[in-house]
Amino acid sequence: MSSSRETFEPVRKFGIVILKKTKNMNIACIPYHDWRKIESEGSRTRDSHIISHLRKNSDVDNLIIVNRPISYLELWLLKRRQKIQGQKVFSWGRATLYRLSSKVYVFDYVSKDIIGPVAKRKNWFFDEFGKTDFLECFKSCLKYLQIEIDAILTQNIFSRSFVKNLELPTVFDAWDNFLLFPENKKYETAFYNAYSDLANTADVWITNAIKNVIYYKENYQPKQCLLIKNGVDIERFRRSYKKPQEIEEISSPIIGFGGKITHLFDYKLFNYLVSANPLKSFVIVGQILDQSVFKNISKAKNLFYLGDKKYDEYCSYVTNFDVGIIPYVSNNLEHGADTIKMYEYLASGLNVVGTPGAGMSDMSDYIYISSTPGEFSDNIDRALVETNKITLPHFHTWDYKTKQITEILKQLSNG
Repeated sequence: MSSSRETFEPVRKFGIVILKKTKNMNIACIPYHDWRKIESEGSRTRDSHIISHLRKNSDVDNLIIVNRPISYLELWLLKRRQKIQGQKVFSWGRATLYRLSSKVYVFDYVSKDIIGPVAKRKNWFFDEFGKTDFLECFKSCLKYLQIEIDAILTQNIFSRSFVKNLELPTVFDAWDNFLLFPENKKYETAFYNAYSDLANTADVWITNAIKNVIYYKENYQPKQCLLIKNGVDIERFRRSYKKPQEIEEISSPIIGFGGKITHLFDYKLFNYLVSANPLKSFVIVGQILDQSVFKNISKAKNLFYLGDKKYDEYCSYVTNFDVGIIPYVSNNLEHGADTIKMYEYLASGLNVVGTPGAGMSDMSDYIYISSTPGEFSDNIDRALVETNKITLPHFHTWDYKTKQITEILKQLSNG
């Protein structure tokens, strides 16, 4: 029995405002990242930002976060043995249901498979999501809660079989294009098949870049493919933060990069900037996901790598940069990204210098776009002296983006 409650929204028809009956929704949301990782690091990724706003959305009666399958091996190797925050309310087989609040739950499934994650790598997630046991455990948790799911928001391409088996109205958030990640070359067939399945299963696709919209329409023909770019919680970055001790010890001006070191990071461009500007301090704050890229970053005296920071701490670092930079590749390695840090820099009141890749060319009214290393270096100098008071419009916020997604889900669930 669904616990969704009916509400009324004003609709203009024939020049007259009438009240149209709608119902609030029970939503199943499938993030890409493991929920334990999200809890430990903070909501700093697209999937976690959207979930954090869905949790507060008045159109949602119940939000069931479907955590991706995880193995005991991963829990041990990645030190994620901590329990999920919240009250454990139900268990069934390999699954546990946690209550985070009166309307938010996490469905967590721990596989006993030890060999599969090592032998199959990413293919293991496709297999685990498709297992009958995973589906039956999820249905048992819904039965315990006595609710029916009205619509699904999946941000996880590995969930394609699970979503297909649920046979419910579905939105697929096809954020970055996984087929263009160099490390996914060996899984090319699996990802292609997953995108093809989701083109048939999902009622609507959303993505964060025009490049992706074009690519998906040409290659998969989803029923609908809409652009919903990334955003930022502006107030979080507008606050005044105490300068971290690590930043205090670094001489100004501080030219900062706050983000992950991946194949997108143009180390050749970055090394040029560090070398060409010896009197400026270049600071990196973030995870190292691609060791080969990090090893190629020149360890100069004016370069400071401060490690990864939890999202609450990260804000105090970024807001104390003098200029925010995004030295990203603009070649075939650029996978249709829309870099979140660009919005975070701007919300912090920083002048921003970037390349044309990763969605930055779309924000050329706000940031300094650089096509060559020399131009990038010159633009850093400009950014340090030019006053550029920027107020981001509300449509760049995660609140606005999530409301767009919620409206799509409402339309699907209300038929």
